[in-house]
Amino acid sequence: MVRLWQSLDLIATLAVSLVVGTLGMLDLAGGPILSGATLATLGVLAAGTLHTRLQMSALIEPPPADRLLHCADAGPLADLAGAGEIDIVGVTLNRTVRNHAAALAQCLRRGGTVRIAVIDPHGPVLDEAARRSTTPDAAEIFAHRVRPTLDLLAELAATPGRGRLEVRLLDFVPAFGLLSANGSLRVDLYSHALSGTEPALTLHARRDHTWYQHFRGEFEQIWAAARPR
Repeated sequence: MVRLWQSLDLIATLAVSLVVGTLGMLDLAGGPILSGATLATLGVLAAGTLHTRLQMSALIEPPPADRLLHCADAGPLADLAGAGEIDIVGVTLNRTVRNHAAALAQCLRRGGTVRIAVIDPHGPVLDEAARRSTTPDAAEIFAHRVRPTLDLLAELAATPGRGRLEVRLLDFVPAFGLLSANGSLRVDLYSHALSGTEPALTLHARRDHTWYQHFRGEFEQIWAAARPR
């Protein structure tokens, strides 16, 4: 029914053309009637053309940011079910690792690989993280946040199974947080000294191939620059 309605201009044009042609062949209409019918047909065609152009313009126009970004705090947990490889990078990842601890353990039991990179809890990077936050003089807060993450990861490393958990430490604050698994990845865009909600986006390997590969490459570069724990 929707497609029929969208083609209404074409249907009306065909109907008017058939009527005009029939009246002309049977000599049942004079010149003024035929001229009026012809103008009406042209009007319908013009309206259909305008409608098509408006539809094309809507398709070409870039989508609004709200369709691409969502609130990092409000976003759903990543789907790690059945994942054989999980890659995560972030500042302290305190909440991320805690929320996904069960899925990480399951991945390790299945023989999967988990790679996680966080900031060094003993390095000068703590001061950098504090300067970029709302508490520039409280570097110890970030050390306090990242230590439980490392403790939980140490427990996960002892998970029975053939899996491998690798943890690396960063001497710089990453520009974004990333969680990659099952052909999709979530990117949390970190803000500077902002206490409100931060934006995030989700990319899929097939649908968003170019940008998916871009952020996959970013993770590999960050991983290569990190120090094994």
